[in-house]
Amino acid sequence: MRKTTIIVSLVTLGLLTGCTANQTKHSAPPAQKESTSPQQTVQAPKVTLEKARELYAKQYPASDLTEVELKQWGNQMFYELTGMNDNEELHMHVDARTGATSRLSKEALDADEQNDVERHQKQLAFDQLLTPQQALQKALQKAQQYSTGNVIKWSLEKDDGRTVWEVEGHQKQQKMQVKLDAETGALIEKEMDD
Repeated sequence: MRKTTIIVSLVTLGLLTGCTANQTKHSAPPAQKESTSPQQTVQAPKVTLEKARELYAKQYPASDLTEVELKQWGNQMFYELTGMNDNEELHMHVDARTGATSRLSKEALDADEQNDVERHQKQLAFDQLLTPQQALQKALQKAQQYSTGNVIKWSLEKDDGRTVWEVEGHQKQQKMQVKLDAETGALIEKEMDD
């Protein structure tokens, strides 16, 4: 009788464990956040920034790039490209591993931003800029206490008429944000938050 009770208990426990595991598999995944965890590091993408720019230019000819970001979100790594033509703001994602494009969208500019006003203020000129690798290396050097930190995102955009590389990362649960002049590598700003 005792053996039967033990066997029935083990079978019941096994069934309950299986039901719990099955429920976990079918439950909705947790909502993803825009930021990544401190343990993730932006790895070198297989698709270069130059290739991502070419894909953007093919999709949106007669426009200018105004912002580029490289983000790692879970197992996904992608470029988020933003640009403008005379009347619209243009958006595009490029998978940094495969080059597949997605999230193509256009948004009308406000009247005061149309006809090249905003476009020429924000357009990026890539000919004299540090490469992403150079910017990451300089950012980590400038933030000496973060030299072994994890970079989770970088972006390139104009800020007050100056082209800026912004590098974000973590080390020991602290967030770092370093802004560099994209042409010279000079430190513009360095922040550390808990």
